[in-house]
Amino acid sequence: MNWNELYQMQYELDLFIEKEHGLTDKNLLKDKLLALSVEAGELANETRCFKFWSLKGPSEKSVILEEYVDGIHFLLSIGLETHLRYDQKTVFKTDDSLTELFLQFNRHISEFAEAHTEERYDQMWHTYLLIGEKLDFSAEDTIRAYKEKNEVNVERQKNKY
Repeated sequence: MNWNELYQMQYELDLFIEKEHGLTDKNLLKDKLLALSVEAGELANETRCFKFWSLKGPSEKSVILEEYVDGIHFLLSIGLETHLRYDQKTVFKTDDSLTELFLQFNRHISEFAEAHTEERYDQMWHTYLLIGEKLDFSAEDTIRAYKEKNEVNVERQKNKY
């Protein structure tokens, strides 16, 4: 993945939002961490991976991918807020279930909220990318969907979302 391009796109979106909403002097890290956690919950809900009581299957792949890239937006934004960058390392396959990965991801968010270290930031990314891999999203799928959703987010802000 071209991480620099994605960070730049996110930087421009974040800057636009902060100017439009008068937030340029605000620390938004806690809000972004909560938003990331909520987005992960929305993603889990669309996958239905934990809904053992239901026979209904997951949402369409396109819906799940759109939810997935919402998390990418916040991971990038959190990196910008804390001056940390993820530089893709090899993401190894895992036998962990989606449910286990979501629980790990939420734990990593909480740990990062306590101490904003590069190691903890990388752990969030690594686990989130494992979730994407488990959902069979290629890097190309993810980048394309991120760019599409970024355009939607920019238009929403221009229309006073």
